[in-house]
Amino acid sequence: MMIAAFATQDTLHEAVAELRRDTACVVETYSATPPPEIGGSSIVPVLMLGGGMVGAAGGFGMQAYATILAYPQNIGGRPNFSWPSYIPACFELAVLGAVLAGFIGYCMTVRLPRLYDPVDEARSMRTVMTGGHAVVVVHGAEGNGAVRATLARHGALKIEDITS
Repeated sequence: MMIAAFATQDTLHEAVAELRRDTACVVETYSATPPPEIGGSSIVPVLMLGGGMVGAAGGFGMQAYATILAYPQNIGGRPNFSWPSYIPACFELAVLGAVLAGFIGYCMTVRLPRLYDPVDEARSMRTVMTGGHAVVVVHGAEGNGAVRATLARHGALKIEDITS
């Protein structure tokens, strides 16, 4: 595993574009702004939609079971299956399901809680915390020299090897 710090975002993106052409490398960028090629490809909205639908269906089913099968009551001539009264609770449970699915999906997407990562101890990560840019490259042992040459060619300020 190797980490490199860059002075500008443009040099970082050029190096990342070249490294991603090699299928043996796994590349992660650390920067204050996301790379331009990354956008809108998250699974979290789909998870939130599913969580909302499950919450609404669960709330509707729970209320239907309670009023039709478990505890039917004849109050004021109302029918046992009076579904319009279920709408507020179904809406609230849909919101709850969407929020829970969104939170859990977000945590899974960004790999939280990650209590320890050897990348955090690298000196190059300090530049990221002050507005710099860094790239972490996971590669095979045979590609070490090629990755280091690529990073140096694109103007990396520091190149460090990280042991995991």
